[in-house]
Formats: sequence, C-alpha cells, structure tokens
Amino acid sequence: MIGVSREPSLARKPSAGRNGGRGTALIEFALILPILIILVLATVDFGRLIQARLIISNVSREGGSLASRQTTVDTSLTTVLKESGKPLDLVGADGKIVITRIQAGQSAAAPSPTIATQLSRGALARNSTIAAGNANLGLTASIYDHLRFKAANATSDIAEVTVVEVFYKYRPITPFPRGFGGGMLLPDTDGMIVWSKAIF
Repeated sequence: MIGVSREPSLARKPSAGRNGGRGTALIEFALILPILIILVLATVDFGRLIQARLIISNVSREGGSLASRQTTVDTSLTTVLKESGKPLDLVGADGKIVITRIQAGQSAAAPSPTIATQLSRGALARNSTIAAGNANLGLTASIYDHLRFKAANATSDIAEVTVVEVFYKYRPITPFPRGFGGGMLLPDTDGMIVWSKAIF
C-alpha cells in the first residue's frame, strides 16, 4: 500500500483566523465608541437646548402680556415667571428676568420716550438690551417712533410699552473641549446664553 501524506486542512485551524477577526472588530469598536457616545450626548443636548429656548420664549411672551396689563411692575410678576419657567431656574445663578416699562414722550419740550421702571431679578451677569444709552433705548426704530410725542397730534401714537427679557445660560452635557469650534458654539467655554425679548 502506498502511503499518502496529507496536509492539514485549513478548516482544522480556525482559531488563528477567528481570533484575528475578533481583535480587529474589538479595535474598531473601541475607536468608534467615543464617537457614538458623543453623538448620543449631542443629540440629547440639542433636544435640551430646543426645550430651553421654547420655555424662555414662552416665559417672555407670557410675562410681556401680564406686565402690560398691570398698572405697576413689581417683583410678584418675576415670581410668577420664575414658576412658569420650570424646570429652568430663571432667577438663579444661570438666569435673569428683566421687566422694563417705557413711557411715551410727554410734550413737545420732552418728545423722547423714557424708561419709567426697570426691574431685574437673577444673578446671571447679562445686561438688558433696553437702556438709556442704547440707540432708541434698545427698541426698534418703528416702536420708538410710535412712542415719540407728535406735536401735530399733541400726543404720541401709544402711551407706553412693556418689555420682558429672559436670559438663561444653557450648559451642555456633551464634553466639548474648551474653545471648541473657535468659540463659535460655546463662546464663553462654559455654555451659551439663550434669551428672548417680548414687547407689549
């Protein structure tokens, strides 16, 4: 009988090929996992940012509507707005509510509108856009013009306006490095200011 030598078949040595494939898959997963985690966190952050923006817009509109119906602006309104802004803390370290009442010009000698009352609550270091030093007090040119005293009519078009501004510092949960995007996404590297203004 003639002996036939047999080479060991490749099917009998599966461990070398499989272990190499498993190692490659593990390395690929380890490289992709941080990207997947950041994508998930960024999606959650985007949703939280939209929610914060909607809350702030609603609070400013609601506040403007309520303040315009009150004869005097006081801190009770900021308390109401604080409660309506939950879960955001709009009067804490990361929030601020500013209510400003602007009176129309009273006579031809004093035709320009003036800030009658400005009430601020919250510790966020953000200034109101409504100020005596700003052009048109921070109002649009058309609203400012309606508040100016008109000598021809002996009055202004409207008697007063109430402006409610709500500021909130949104802090993302995604671990962006400081200065990410050249400061475009997170200008102060600690979050971004979301704000809304309503005029009634």
